[in-house]
Amino acid sequence: MDFIKTLEGHSKTIQMSLIEDKLKTLKTQIETQAAGEAMDKLLYLLLQAMSLLFLFNKDYRKNIKDFTGTYVINSQDKKIDVSAIFKKIPVFLTQKDGMEVKDRAVDNPTTTVTFKDGKAMADFLLSGNTDVIAGMLNNQLSVSGNLNYLFKFVYLLWLIPELLGMNNFKDLLSPSA
Repeated sequence: MDFIKTLEGHSKTIQMSLIEDKLKTLKTQIETQAAGEAMDKLLYLLLQAMSLLFLFNKDYRKNIKDFTGTYVINSQDKKIDVSAIFKKIPVFLTQKDGMEVKDRAVDNPTTTVTFKDGKAMADFLLSGNTDVIAGMLNNQLSVSGNLNYLFKFVYLLWLIPELLGMNNFKDLLSPSA
């Protein structure tokens, strides 16, 4: 009798452990899904801000003087899909260095960055932890094309909050916020 009760106890413990593991997995999936959709919108808005800053801030625009390149930023789970095209932009009757933003992937990009999910993108682009090699080794991102372009893009992205007067931007993105 004691053996059967012990066996039943172990069975319940194993079942509870499996249920807890499944709940943790579901929680992570829900967070990732929500982060993916929110990150896509946040990235698109940041790119729109970047595009406008190039037009109105000549010091910021100096960072892309005569620069051309196309970036596609997406995620494996298909929740993120944004493109940035650096080129001459018509402004009134002149051409200025600028950027066009698309909410889809464009053909033949110079650099493509594919993140595992929205959380991986936030950790890389927005948290200040831009260690590409670590991200690639941890399967959080993959890069094809010109890797130097990725570093330039991240640098330009990090200037936006300061230029917009959002001094607490990093705090807003931290997990404790």
